[in-house]
Amino acid sequence: MRTIWLWLLLSSLLYSGLLAADTAFTRITQGQYLYSEKPTSQLPDGDWKDTTLPFAGSYSQIHGTFWFRFNLDSLPDTQRDSLFVSNHVFDISIFLNGHTVAGTQRLDGRESTGWNHPFYTRLPAAYWRDSGNQLIIRIRSGEPNAVLSPLIIGDQTVLQSHYQQSVFQKIRIAEWSMVTCLVMGSLTLFIWLLRRSDRLYLYFSLLCFSWSVVMFYMAVPFAPINHGTWLRFVFYCVDLSGFFLFMFLYRLMQLDRPRLKIIAIAALILSGILLFIMPMRLHTLVITFVHGMHLALVIYLLVIGTHLAIRKRSKELLLLIPGFLVISLLVLHDIYAFQAAAQQPGRLPEGTFMQYGFAVLLILIFAHLVRTFVRALNHSETLNSQLETRVAEISASLEKSYAENHALALYNHAQQERQKVYRDLHDDVGAKLLSILHSRAEHEKSSLAREALSSLRETVNQSKRDIIPLNELIANAITESENRLSHAGIQFHYNGLGEIPDTPADPTKAYHLSRILRELTSNIIKHAGTGTAHLDCRIHHANDNGILILTIRDEGPGLSEEMQQRGMGLANIRHRAQEIGATATWESNNNAGCLCRLEVPLRAMTLVA
Repeated sequence: MRTIWLWLLLSSLLYSGLLAADTAFTRITQGQYLYSEKPTSQLPDGDWKDTTLPFAGSYSQIHGTFWFRFNLDSLPDTQRDSLFVSNHVFDISIFLNGHTVAGTQRLDGRESTGWNHPFYTRLPAAYWRDSGNQLIIRIRSGEPNAVLSPLIIGDQTVLQSHYQQSVFQKIRIAEWSMVTCLVMGSLTLFIWLLRRSDRLYLYFSLLCFSWSVVMFYMAVPFAPINHGTWLRFVFYCVDLSGFFLFMFLYRLMQLDRPRLKIIAIAALILSGILLFIMPMRLHTLVITFVHGMHLALVIYLLVIGTHLAIRKRSKELLLLIPGFLVISLLVLHDIYAFQAAAQQPGRLPEGTFMQYGFAVLLILIFAHLVRTFVRALNHSETLNSQLETRVAEISASLEKSYAENHALALYNHAQQERQKVYRDLHDDVGAKLLSILHSRAEHEKSSLAREALSSLRETVNQSKRDIIPLNELIANAITESENRLSHAGIQFHYNGLGEIPDTPADPTKAYHLSRILRELTSNIIKHAGTGTAHLDCRIHHANDNGILILTIRDEGPGLSEEMQQRGMGLANIRHRAQEIGATATWESNNNAGCLCRLEVPLRAMTLVA
């Protein structure tokens, strides 16, 4: 609020200062002009015609030179210090009584555009005469036409102050707006390159860049290319700014209206075609039409946005929409100013505000985008912090779980090793001790004790087993079983040993197979007691895979269901059979003996090189 009152105070002071300075200068609007069809630096001969300023040349007079002549004898001596020209199109040169005073003609040949650049120069006292003072002004014509505003001649202090104020309002603000747009556009483009999924930053960046071209046109006093082409391109950049503003609002409001986007794109294409093919005599009508199309689209979006902001109570939209509405009103005002100026030949629109208000709006939008980006960044940092905390918690939990699992794995492995030792002791040492119990002679017991001690050592040091052929392994097991059974008073018969191949047997699996046969022998000694035991060996070939089938039967009382389910020896046999890929099955009849059938794949027993 204080800022508004300050601006009002400064404006009133400035206005009162200009009123007080009215008597310090003279406004010249009457004179004569002469047109030369070709550019010339010398005053040509011809018929001078009366004219009134502001002056505008015909749209067909774009290749020659306009000369203006003004009689200054009526000026008081106190108002002969300086000359101020608000607008001139294009190059201007000032001559006083035949002396060259000043000009804007460039050495590089580029066209000077003065419609937004005021002209000021001193009128040296040495060039003035007592009478017959004549001011000659040369204006080079160009596209769309030559223009000269009324001349103001007067006190140096007043006119120089007025010139500086005009330069600040028309040029300096445009320069700062251009630089600001370039900086904001570059920063938002960089943000978009980091977050390409969010086109809001892209549209704003392109909006800033296109508007910076318009500000460049207003800030620089020359045309970098042919002025007609340059003017058309600048007008198209105004439409590009309107289009990107439309797309920015469309994205900001998160609308989903494809037809509306198609209309905006079609309007942009149509405006480009109309601007670049338009005759310059119609440029005021054309630019009013094409700018009006984009303005209508933006206003339509503002109406939709206002409805959405009220319905959804969106603070962001409620803060931005008033700024867009103000800009729309300024654009309407400037379009009206252009139309009013077009009604009077030679008059250029003055008091246009869109170029300044639009820059302020861009700064507000940029501040909003930066605020949104910072807020998203802060939210991201918060989530990242929470994620890091969660990851630390999960890592600690995983480490604890890993330690527990590792300890459990060690415990399970130790238990497995214990069970293995228990099985080996049961099958080896237990078998020998059983044989000792059933032995009848002292020398037999001594021999069996030595064998038990050897088995115990073999169990403890399993890694030093030798590699032997499969047929030799079975033969050794048969010899051991025959000795043990004979000591227990049980006859033993076997057949089919010759069918077993002599392929090297895997030591670990050979160990398990020998312990299975030993445990079966122990079961016969323990449960059969007397009678005869039979072992049948044969090779069965199925699908090119050989299977060693060992069938052992006795003439004991047989096995009960409970013994088959709970016996430790039988459980050891099943476990060892599983280790070598074999299967073990039992058949038992009350008082009719027991039969065990062991099927061993030869491929599983073979040592792999």
